[in-house]
Amino acid sequence: MTETGTYFSPGGQFTLTEAESGSLRGVTVAVKDLYDVAGHVTGAGNPALTFHGQPAQSHAAAVGRVLDAGATIIGKTATDELAAGMFGVNSHFGTPWNPAALDRVPGGSSSGAASAVAAGDAALGLGTDTGGSVRTPASFCGIFGLRTTHGRIPISGVRPMAPRFDTVSLLARRVDVLAAAMSVLADAPVVPRSIEKIVLLEDMLDLADPETAALTRRTAQRWSRLWGLSLESARLAPPGEFLRSLVDTFWPLMSRQLWESNGEWMLRENPPLGDGISERILAAREITDAEIEEAEIAVRALSARVETLLDSALAVLPSAIGPAPLRTAPFEELMEFRTRNLPLVVPASLCGLPQLSIPAGLVDGAPVGTSLLGLPGDDELLLRWAQRHGIGA
Repeated sequence: MTETGTYFSPGGQFTLTEAESGSLRGVTVAVKDLYDVAGHVTGAGNPALTFHGQPAQSHAAAVGRVLDAGATIIGKTATDELAAGMFGVNSHFGTPWNPAALDRVPGGSSSGAASAVAAGDAALGLGTDTGGSVRTPASFCGIFGLRTTHGRIPISGVRPMAPRFDTVSLLARRVDVLAAAMSVLADAPVVPRSIEKIVLLEDMLDLADPETAALTRRTAQRWSRLWGLSLESARLAPPGEFLRSLVDTFWPLMSRQLWESNGEWMLRENPPLGDGISERILAAREITDAEIEEAEIAVRALSARVETLLDSALAVLPSAIGPAPLRTAPFEELMEFRTRNLPLVVPASLCGLPQLSIPAGLVDGAPVGTSLLGLPGDDELLLRWAQRHGIGA
C-alpha cells in the first residue's frame, strides 16, 4: 500500500463556486469521491474508475444544492475503495492522516472528507454513511458527524454501495455548519417532536472498551443535567443475542445490495481491487433469498422496538468502541475492530435513523465520540439539542 497523508482523491484538488450568494456563502466543502461533480471523474477509490472513467456530465443533487447556496467546493476527497471500508485504508492510494491523532487511521469510508474537516481546510464534509462511514471517522477525528435520516436528502448522482442504507451525510467542526447545510440539502422539514428523556443504551456500552463506555456514561449524565432531561437505561436486545442478531440482520441485506451495485461491473471489467474487496463482493453473490427474508423480519422487530424505546426520547450510545486503531495495525486487527464495532452503527442503518456523533473526549490520547440517536426525521432535532448550552456552537 502506498502511504500518503493527503485527503484529496487523485486529481481531486480544484476550486468550484457557482453562486455568488446564499446561506452557505463562504463555506468550504470537501466532497467524497463518490459524488458526481460535473467535469470531474468519480473515482470511488478505485484506479480503474479514477484513471479511465468519464467525467460526470452533471452534479449530484447534494453537490448542486450546496453550490446553489453559495458554498465553495475545494475538491474531491479520498474514500475507502467502493466505500467498502471502516478505516480509511485504501490499498491503491494510501491512508489520509488523522489530524487529531497522527499515528492513527482517520476512519472511513468518508476518510478524506473527515481529514479535511479535522485539519481545518474545509468547514463542511459531504460524505456518505451506509454502515458507519461518517459516524466512525467523525469519532476517530474528533469532529461532528451526522448520518441523516434515510431519504431526507436526495442520493442521486452518488455512486451506490447499498442504496437501501446509503445516505448523504455530513461532517463539520461546528454544529451550526451542519444545521446550515441541512437547511439547504434536506427535503421537506419535519415538525420537531417533544423530548422528555435520554435513554442510555446499556448493551451498546457493553460493546465498547471500558474507558470509552465510562466516558459515554459521563457524557450522558452531563447532557441530562444540562438539558434538564431525565436519564434512563435500556437495552435494544436480550443479553447474549445482541452482537449476533444485529450483524446477522444487516450483513445479508447490505451484501445483496453490494452485489447488485458492483457485481456485474466487477465481472465485466475485472478492475484492480484492493485487499479483501473482490472476495467481499463475490461472497455477497451467495446471499440467499431465505437469508433476506429472515433479515427483513428482524428489521421490522427492531424498528418496532426502537419506535417504542424512543417515544419522547433520544438515545445515547458510543459512536465507536474506542479510539481509532493505529496506522500500523495489521489487517487482521482492523477486521477484529470492525466486527466489534458494527453493532454500534447498524441500528441506525437498519431502521433509517439519524445519528449525530459528538466529540466527547480523549481515550489513550485520541478522540472518541458519543452519539445521539433519534427517530426518522429527527435530524434537525438532534442538532438543536447538541447546540444547547454551547455544545458544538
